[in-house]
Amino acid sequence: MPAVVIDVHTHAASRSSLDRWAGNGTFGLQIDDEGMVTIPGLGQLNPVMYDHEPRFEQMASMGVDMAFIAPWTSFTSRPGGAADAELTREINQSTADCVSESDGRFAGLAALALGEPESAADELTRALEEHGFVGAFVATYAGDRPLDDPSLEPLFAELGRREIPVFVHPMSSEPTPRWDTFTNTTSLNWPNQTSLAVARMIFAGTIERHPGLKLMLAHGGGALPFVRGRLDLAYNAPNYELNPDCRANISKPPSEYFDRFLYDTVVGSAESLHFLIDLVGVERVVFGTDDPFEIADTGGTMALPALQQRSATEREQILGGTISGLINLP
Repeated sequence: MPAVVIDVHTHAASRSSLDRWAGNGTFGLQIDDEGMVTIPGLGQLNPVMYDHEPRFEQMASMGVDMAFIAPWTSFTSRPGGAADAELTREINQSTADCVSESDGRFAGLAALALGEPESAADELTRALEEHGFVGAFVATYAGDRPLDDPSLEPLFAELGRREIPVFVHPMSSEPTPRWDTFTNTTSLNWPNQTSLAVARMIFAGTIERHPGLKLMLAHGGGALPFVRGRLDLAYNAPNYELNPDCRANISKPPSEYFDRFLYDTVVGSAESLHFLIDLVGVERVVFGTDDPFEIADTGGTMALPALQQRSATEREQILGGTISGLINLP
C-alpha cells in the first residue's frame, strides 16, 4: 500500500446538526420513532452518515488513512434554491465538528454559499481559515443557476487563486419525476448533470480564465471521458452545424481542458475504471468511494481489487500520491 491512502469522496454530518435541523424543519429532516434521521421521499438516512465509529472501522479495514467529507449535496443546493451564507456556515460547522471528532481521519471540504453569490467568496475564506478545511465542495447547480453563471465568477476566481481541490458533485437542476423511475436519477441523471455542468464551464471560458482551478469530478466525470470527442466536434463544426458560441470564449478544443481535472474512481465497474485510467492518465485519477451511500463504491469493493491489476506505482498515485501532493500533506 502507498504511504498514505485518501478517499476524496465521502459524505458525513454531525448528529447534533441533523437533530437541530430536524427540530426546525430545515431540509425537511425528521427524527422517526426509532431515533433515525429521515428525509421525505427517501426514508431513513444511512446512520453511518452521522455515526462515525463504523466508518472509522471500515476505513481501517480498507487501509484508508483519511477521508475528505462533505455534506449531502441537497443540503447545499436543490431545484429552485441554494444555501445562503448563514446556512452555509451551519453546514460547514457540522463538517468541522465531524473533523474535530475524527482524530485526523476526516478532512473537511467547505460548502459554498451558492444561494448568496455576492457573499460566497468571503464565506469560503472564512470557512477555510476558521476550520482548516483542505478544499471545497460544489454542486453542479447553484439552485436554478448553472455554474458558469456570471454571478459565480468571483467565487471561481477565488477558488482558482487559492488552487485548492474543489469537488464537483451532481444534483438535479429541476424536479425529475421521469428520472425517478428505477433509481435513474442517481444512476444516470446525476452523472449526466456533472457532464453538463463541466462542459458548460469549458465552453463559457470559466476553466480557461482560471487556470488555478483544481476541479475533482464525482463518478469519474460522468459521461465526459466518453463524449469528449463530441464536444470537440461541436467546437470544430465548419458549416451547417457551426455554433459560434462554441468558440467565443475558449482558445482551443474542449478536450484540451480535460487535463485540468481530477476524476474519482466511483465509476461502478472495473472495466470502466481501467478505461478511465488509460484515457485520462493515472495522474488524473483519485480514489473515492461515495460512502456511505449504496449506489456508490461502498468500502472500495470495486476500485480496490481493480487497482490491484495496475502497477504498484499506479496504485500509489491513485490511492494517495496525487491528492496528498495537492493538499500539501506532510
